[in-house]
Amino acid sequence: MDGRPSLTHYQLLEVAPDCTLDELRSAYRRLARRHHPDVADPSTIGSMAALNEAWRILSDEQLRRRYDNSMSEARVPAVVVRSSPRSQPPGARRQAWSAGVQAQMARLARQAGRSATQTLLIRAPRGNRSAYEAVVDGLVVDLSEDVESRIRSARAAGAAPLDLGVAATLVGIRIVADRMRRAAPLGVSTEALMAAELLDRMWDVLAHELPSQLSGALGGNPQVARAIIASQ
Repeated sequence: MDGRPSLTHYQLLEVAPDCTLDELRSAYRRLARRHHPDVADPSTIGSMAALNEAWRILSDEQLRRRYDNSMSEARVPAVVVRSSPRSQPPGARRQAWSAGVQAQMARLARQAGRSATQTLLIRAPRGNRSAYEAVVDGLVVDLSEDVESRIRSARAAGAAPLDLGVAATLVGIRIVADRMRRAAPLGVSTEALMAAELLDRMWDVLAHELPSQLSGALGGNPQVARAIIASQ
């Protein structure tokens, strides 16, 4: 999402035109956290204002009706745009879609890692900011791999299309945490403890964007740091 004028309010909020108010609110909150000026990439400046305007219009029943009426003619070419990729091989479309989800997972993991780092530096740091950032870099790679498998797991847990990126990232956190838990008896480095604590905090940051029932179906917070410390 880049806030270009050519995007409709629905596209800006990544929702369907027939979405409910609850779905709209959930999408707005998720994107608002992602594009808030305190955490957003400088290249996305202006996106927050566009989100706010889209929310203002679509959350008001009368304004939304007027907006839908004004967009009635614009919806026709939108159908043509969706049908045009038929000339592209199905495998290529699927690959492009998976790459998009993978990019979203990496972005979510990095943002959650920054938030977790800030908390851990305040509470009980095991290193300086640079050390934590290095660990986060490694976790971002681990959490954004094996995309197809993690998407399937997220869907099996009941994740809706708009929640797939977050849910698949949480699946990745569980997988990496389990891997660390199994390796704990062989010895744990300071970096491993930092990674474990980061994973637990990152889970909380991301799970906050999902319904509690879904985060529970995904396995809940792995609490891998506690498990590793107890095993030593």
